[in-house]
Amino acid sequence: MSIVLAYGFRPFFLLLPLAAIGAVLPLPVLWLGWGGGTSLPAGLWHGHEQIFGFLTAALAGFLLTALPSWSGGPPVTGRPLALLVGLWLLGRIGFWLDGLLPPSLVAGLDLLFLPALLLAIAPYRRPWEFAAAVILLIGANTVFHLGRLGLPTPPAEQSLHAGLNLFLILIALASGRILPVALRSALLETGQAPTVRLAPGRRHLAAATLALFALADLLAPDNPVTGWIALAAACAQADRMVELHHGPALLRPQVFLFYLAQGWMVLGLGGLGLAILAIDLDPIAIRHALGLGAATTAAVAVMSIVALRHSGRAFPLPTAIWAIMALISLAALWRIAVALWWPSSMALWGVTLPSILWATAFPLWLRCFAPWLLTPRADGQTG
Repeated sequence: MSIVLAYGFRPFFLLLPLAAIGAVLPLPVLWLGWGGGTSLPAGLWHGHEQIFGFLTAALAGFLLTALPSWSGGPPVTGRPLALLVGLWLLGRIGFWLDGLLPPSLVAGLDLLFLPALLLAIAPYRRPWEFAAAVILLIGANTVFHLGRLGLPTPPAEQSLHAGLNLFLILIALASGRILPVALRSALLETGQAPTVRLAPGRRHLAAATLALFALADLLAPDNPVTGWIALAAACAQADRMVELHHGPALLRPQVFLFYLAQGWMVLGLGGLGLAILAIDLDPIAIRHALGLGAATTAAVAVMSIVALRHSGRAFPLPTAIWAIMALISLAALWRIAVALWWPSSMALWGVTLPSILWATAFPLWLRCFAPWLLTPRADGQTG
């Protein structure tokens, strides 16, 4: 069996830079008016590929690695894993050929992967929240495609917002399990006692407020109550950041990445809350703090830690992770700032430059981590 198919994180994390580049590559072309092809508006096409292409690949690599590890069950490997990867690729190829293929075929190809992932993780009965989130993601993606096929559904933007909000909840849940490992290693690296006590109440409050916001954003996106819930969720994420204040340990990349992701959540949720409450802010721009900033930064944190630990290596992470982190944050900041203050320059400075910065980060990540993903574990174990 190929080493690439020995564990779920290997093929999905190897392909993830392809998804990252594919999600932004058409944007400058469409915004600058150099071509077309897709039957969707550029923003909807990009949003779908960001959530159901890029983030879903990161989720699959994480779940197919973490759930067997937590449950002690056998991992998905070999041909079943190859089938999952193939279904994900079919969905991406279908969407990249949107405009050349009929919408019904694009939908059929894209809707294959998540149900297959759900079947693959079904034997790992706990934690059940992850399977529930995959079911809801299937629903959001299905509604998105049904609307394209002319059936009466909510606006496509709501399906994408629901998908992104589900990923924020998943980040809150997953970080509760990963953060203790990351923080303990950072404390050891900085010569501190590796004693980690993260309050469950903070974690539960952060996840619960995100879930409440997701529901309100789906049912009443412009209601002032939703704005106040968004502000409450922002406060809960800010409160959770306090647990990471452990002196120099905070500045180790495995901890700072999560801290930065939480900060992006605070900015995005707080900005959305203010925008809903009639403050003059562009909600589309602000949502990029959640997708381009929070979700992407958390995905890079999870990918890096999983690739390190499950390839049999010890901390620290490669120093190039700082450059990767900076490129992603600059892309998000630039996208938001231009949309808010220089909207007339969006095509070149608000879309093209952030796309280049964001797409550059992932080949750099692959250059650092591909040798680990393509070779056997350093400790001689299987996986």
